[in-house]
Formats: sequence, C-alpha cells, structure tokens
Amino acid sequence: MTTQAHAYHYLQASALTNDVRPRLQLATSGSDDKAAVAHPHFFEGLLKQPRLSAELLTAVHIIVGSRFFTPANTLAKNLMLADPVVTSGGGILRFEGFSSCCSAYVRVDMLPDSYEGDIVGKGTTNVDFNAPMRAALARVRDASGLALSVGQDAFTLHVGGNSVVEKKVELPLRWIRGMLEVQSYQAGMRKIVEVSGAEALRFLRSLPKTSTSKTPLWISHGPFGLRTTTRPEPNSIRLVDSTRLRVLEALLPRVKSMAIFADEAQQASAWVLQFSGARLTLALSAEVWRGFSGEGQALRALMNMQNADALPRLRALLQWQSSLQVPALAEQLDLPQASIEDSLRILGVSGLLGFDVTEGSYFHRVLPLDLGMAEDLHPRLAAARELIKDNAVSIIKKQPLEASVQSADIQHRVREVDGELRCTCPWYAKHQGLRGPCKHVLAVEAMTEN
Repeated sequence: MTTQAHAYHYLQASALTNDVRPRLQLATSGSDDKAAVAHPHFFEGLLKQPRLSAELLTAVHIIVGSRFFTPANTLAKNLMLADPVVTSGGGILRFEGFSSCCSAYVRVDMLPDSYEGDIVGKGTTNVDFNAPMRAALARVRDASGLALSVGQDAFTLHVGGNSVVEKKVELPLRWIRGMLEVQSYQAGMRKIVEVSGAEALRFLRSLPKTSTSKTPLWISHGPFGLRTTTRPEPNSIRLVDSTRLRVLEALLPRVKSMAIFADEAQQASAWVLQFSGARLTLALSAEVWRGFSGEGQALRALMNMQNADALPRLRALLQWQSSLQVPALAEQLDLPQASIEDSLRILGVSGLLGFDVTEGSYFHRVLPLDLGMAEDLHPRLAAARELIKDNAVSIIKKQPLEASVQSADIQHRVREVDGELRCTCPWYAKHQGLRGPCKHVLAVEAMTEN
C-alpha cells in the first residue's frame, strides 16, 4: 500500500491525569492558526457528561483502529494508523477519522451545550490518541467529572531543551483520498428516516453479531419500526456488513434519536446519533471492499476548479465557521447560489471543508496534510488532463453529446444517453458510472464546458 510519511511533534503523549479532578489532555501537532501561539490550547473546559464524552471519544478510537476488510492477496497486519483530526471553531469541537480500510468514517461533534468553558482558539490539528488513554477513558465516571484541554503550550514548543515526543505517522494515501471523497457523498445525501433512541437500540440489537454474507440488506421503516429485507423498497437504506454498526451499540442507551441518511444511488449511508449536547455521525461505503478512497465522486469538482469564479472570494471568507449557508454566502458575495455550491464542493474535495449531514451544510476545517496533493491523489483526473493536452478528444456532435477519445491505441466513444455520458471503455462497463466518471468522460465534460 502506498503511503505518505508525515512527522508530527508532540510535547508529550496524550493522557488522562488525576490531579484534583480527571483532566483529558490531547497532545496536538500544532495548528496553522496564529491564535494557537497566543494561547496553548484550542479549548479548555469541563464536560457536562463525562462518561458519555469518554464513550464518544472511545468510539472514534475504535473506528480508527478497525479494519473491516482485508484483500485476499494482502497479509493481515497491524498498520500505523492516522490519528483522529480535531477541528475547533464556531463553538463546536469535532473529532473525525477513518477506519484503515476506508469503508467507515466517524465524526463526533461536541456542541456548546456539552461543556462549560471556552473554545479559545480556531483551527484543525491531529491528536495523539493512544491505547493507554483509551484505557483511562474507560474508567471515567460521571461523579468524577472530566476537564478537556485540546492543544499544548505553543510557546514551550519553541523553547530549547524541552522534552518533545516525536511520532511518525505513515498515512495511507487511501485514507487521505477517503477524507476528501466522503464529503462529496455526504453533500448528496438526504434524510431517509429518523427514529427514537429506544427503537434504534432495539433494531441494532436485532442485527446479526457477525456478518459473513456480502448480500445487501435493505432497511426500511414500517408500522412496527425499523426492519430489514433482502429487496429494495421505497425509502429504504442499503447496508452491507452490519458489523460496522457495532460501534454504535454501546452508545444507544443514552441516545435521544437516530437519523439515517443515504445518497440517491444508495452508494453510501450516514447514521447520526443525537445526544444531549453532542452527536456522532458514522458514514459507511456501499461495500466494505469499496473504501471511500476509490469512489471518484470528487473528480468533477476538481476538474472544474479552474473555472470556479467564486472560489478565491469564498476561500477568503473561511474563518473556521461551523456552518456555511449557501444563501447567506451568495448574498454576501453577490453571486448566484449555484456558483457558491460549486465552489463549496471544490473546497470540500480540496480538504478545506467537511460536511455535516444533520445541518445540511459544510464547515471549515483544514486537513493537516499537504493540500496540494488533492489533485495528485486522483489518477483518473491526471489521465483526463493528459488526454486534453494531447488533443485526444474529438467532439462529434453536441446535441445529444457524442465524442471520440483516442486513448493509447484504442478509440473510445462517449455518448449522452438519458442525460448521462456513457463510455465504451472497460472502466465504465465494470462500474456503470457508480464510482465516478472514467477518464474519457471526464475529459469530454471538461472540453464541452470550456
């Protein structure tokens, strides 16, 4: 597996201390926000529900440490996993991460009602979230209380002679691609059903403890609550391998409600647990072997990046907002809402925005990665640009669109059928457009839009 090495420097390992009261200290690798220099932490405060907060953070750790699929030709092994990403801004503290197979994405949102204190900084960072800290979290009880500090003294980081723990994290490129792709899927989802916490608990406990079958289940809501069928029904949700939902079960006794979202093509779903002052979002790909990293939903947005007039103006407005509303942004910039939507999509697949399905809006955060890699991580995008550069695309007619694309020694035909572009290449024959456009379709679209 191809990896990209990143070195993170920590003042100390993350830990849960027991001085006057338990205090959770998450060591960070720093921020690009200058405010972090003036104050050593993104956040300092007391969590109102210590035990629930500990369980939510543990759920993030479980997903990041899980692998739900191992290719048959790959030896199972323990991988050095990416640390969860933490974003502070707009009164919300967010923890997000991916399973190592990239088929499950998790995010915990600590809302303003969940803490007493102040978010004193704005930014995004990685946290050193280790196994000893998880063991300590398991011992947290409500009676003991819990204070949370995110970050370390940035000044001390620059003083010579201080003890610094250096941790090298080899980030799989699939993990990076997945973090970019999952935003595109979530932005296209709609809420299918919402049930009470009691009904959610009953349903998840009815699912098989293990899942050896790759046959899809379809989840629908009837007179007697959520149920599973083997055939799709109107307003049902497709699910393969229910073991990915097991991380939610321990949290359900405390949950107020559970909402399930899905995209139109049923290629991904998102399960949102709502608590008092917090929520957890778990997004699942269509198959465990289909991690979000290879889906290609971001390709069109990246291809059109240079044509987005609103992009630089919108990027200049980003200030770690917890919710970016299209109508308000369109009015502020005096631009069409469609232009704002396109630009938000591009910023999302560039690593600058996450998407919150509950709010139906993007939020600002910057992945602690080389964001210039966004385009390089998509081979189909690079191949499409190369086809255009080599004048390999010939438009035969525009209504309905038809084009020929010379690729190596083969000439492929791209045709518009029922409003969608179809290609004669093996990629399209295999995936039928469900995993994003092939390089030939991408190149034809770019040629006709310029």
